[in-house]
Amino acid sequence: MMRGLLLGALVIALTGCAATPTAPTLDEVAEERSHTVTEQWRLAANAATEYLEAEWPEAVYPPLRFERWVEPERQLADLLQCMNRVVDRTAGSIGETGLLVLNPRPTGEPAWELPVAQVRCSLQVIAWTGLYPFGGPVEQAWVRHQVTVALPACVRRWGADLEIVDLDAAIDASIYPTSSGRSVEPLQSVWLAAQLRNADEATARQIRATCPDPGRTLIQLGPAEIRS
Repeated sequence: MMRGLLLGALVIALTGCAATPTAPTLDEVAEERSHTVTEQWRLAANAATEYLEAEWPEAVYPPLRFERWVEPERQLADLLQCMNRVVDRTAGSIGETGLLVLNPRPTGEPAWELPVAQVRCSLQVIAWTGLYPFGGPVEQAWVRHQVTVALPACVRRWGADLEIVDLDAAIDASIYPTSSGRSVEPLQSVWLAAQLRNADEATARQIRATCPDPGRTLIQLGPAEIRS
């Protein structure tokens, strides 16, 4: 009985929320994501620099920099192309097992040149998978506003109600990709943790297709900007 009262209170709260003028914008979410991933990249670049300086103190190379995001299935091929450019030769190939096979070092080439090229290129061309530890305070606040204000308002226009038993779970489902059932790709959607009331099957499909799913919106943000 108590659970039913709490659930009813949550549904009423969701259907009665007013817009919050101080809610973050999607641009602010993108900016926070850029800051997060840039800091992660810089940590990786600093660690790589320390490693190279310790292993090959005689190595000479330009400062490490980020070049571009690549599709995951293209990452190894693009990495190899980058290495070819750095050493000005064919650095290796992709073996039958899908692993990188390095070619022997030519006579006269410094011992550090190929491994330095591999480290450099690993930080220049990076696969974008979307599986980054985002969900900072700005993003959390944006999603919370979407789940408690924007989405319920859209649902009400269809004459239905939004039912969320666990608000934190709905926010997490919107931010973090989640493996579900037999799906090959992880799912990222508020509808993993939200239900509709007072809507028939056809109306429910229309609501899910047209109302703003914060998870779908965040996916469409695409790769965050790295400012190296």
